Amino acid sequence: MFVDTTFKKMTISEKEKMVGRMEINMPLVSSTVFMRPFIRNLDYKMVTKLGNRDYQKQNQFIIQCMQDYYDKLMSASSNTERTMMQKTYQHLYEMWRDLHNAQKSNNLVELDKIYDLFSYELYVLGYVE
Repeated sequence: MFVDTTFKKMTISEKEKMVGRMEINMPLVSSTVFMRPFIRNLDYKMVTKLGNRDYQKQNQFIIQCMQDYYDKLMSASSNTERTMMQKTYQHLYEMWRDLHNAQKSNNLVELDKIYDLFSYELYVLGYVE
């Protein structure tokens, strides 16, 4: 299907701020026939969903990570390290509260956004599912 395997390098930006880079196979992007999950709109493509999300498994992962981070916070040796970790934990707890509110309101779009952001925040802290 593809003539070559060279990929064009593109940046991903959100609100005029670069959030990542990715490589794209141009024959795939320039194709005229797309199967879901791609959306075709003028000159850009967006991947809206890859696979199915297991909310229960993701909740367990988040809870385990937060418990582990709390344990690390309690065993922090210096006050400056503990203060920094407390701010991070407070941020994670606020995200957990937002996640719970989105679950109660059954807002799936907001719920998916929060799960994605939460997963990224945990990834930055070194937690991988």
